[in-house]
Amino acid sequence: MKEKDILQATIILLIAIFLVKTLIPFYTGSMMPLIVLSGSMTPMMLPGDMIIEKSVDPSELKVGDVIAFHPPGRENTVATKDSAVVTKENTLVTHRIISLEEGKERRFQTKGDANNAQDDFKVPAPNIKGKLIFVIPFAGYLPDAVKKNKNILLFTVILPAGLIILDEIRTMLLYSNPAKARKVEKEQKKIARRTSYVVKRKRLAAFILISGLIFTGVVAHNLGENGHVVLEKNTIIKNQESLSQVYVLTPDDYEQRIAINFWYGVITPANETQVTVPEETPATVISVPYILPIFWIISLSEINPYFPALAEIGLYTCFSVLFLLPLWYRKSTVGRKNQIKFRRRFEQWKRTFHLI
Repeated sequence: MKEKDILQATIILLIAIFLVKTLIPFYTGSMMPLIVLSGSMTPMMLPGDMIIEKSVDPSELKVGDVIAFHPPGRENTVATKDSAVVTKENTLVTHRIISLEEGKERRFQTKGDANNAQDDFKVPAPNIKGKLIFVIPFAGYLPDAVKKNKNILLFTVILPAGLIILDEIRTMLLYSNPAKARKVEKEQKKIARRTSYVVKRKRLAAFILISGLIFTGVVAHNLGENGHVVLEKNTIIKNQESLSQVYVLTPDDYEQRIAINFWYGVITPANETQVTVPEETPATVISVPYILPIFWIISLSEINPYFPALAEIGLYTCFSVLFLLPLWYRKSTVGRKNQIKFRRRFEQWKRTFHLI
């Protein structure tokens, strides 16, 4: 087997392993996708977003976690005013835990981030179905769009699947005739000898550098106050830049986050917001441009305060470089000739030194 075939087989195997590990939890039910219906958790997740919930042991949950649950006494309702997500069977609510009640059965007091008041019930442990682990922006609109417009289903699923099936049938018919199969293989080998795909390394490096500098400038110019501070009782956070900003306040004592009124949010340009803190609280302030989903920014800030800004620069640099793909990755016959020349010289070098 050639090195190229080994590399392709390895890549396919890695992709297969990734897909299996990703899809099996959905098949077994340990993970489930849900669609956001209401605005009770805005701006972290918006109506139309798709969220991924993972099954969790209620004893492992803590204050600040976002959970999906059946409201007590409303397990079989079709829809409720406070519902955040919906499944085919019944309605689930996705809210944040703000306090715990220990006893014979653990109970959780919850609240939507956008709601002024806490929920008028406490959630028993058996009613909890999962914990929020990821948000996919606007993905919840796709099933509804497919339902309303059948052409979307045709062009995104049926047509590509049909083309793949037809191509496989053509290949089976072609290779059923040994003479034709040998002829096709010879033609393919001739094409492979004449052409190759090459990466223009200098051009690629230039695109990465230029794009990185541009997006670094955009993000750096629109960064707000970042760093470790002591929050006063009434803290004012301002946005004097040209883009909307997302701010996240991470107290040194993580559980104090729930006690801060509006510990994360969005500030429009030339605007400000007031954050109420029960007492002076040491915390880290993170303020970055609103060019990533808020859930992603919050999750990254919990790992490291610098990750949200770095992720914004890296992600948009990658997008711009991929958009310019035809300029740095193209078909070439010259590269193939140079490769053949190099191999011939290498073989000659090995013969010279009696290595073969």
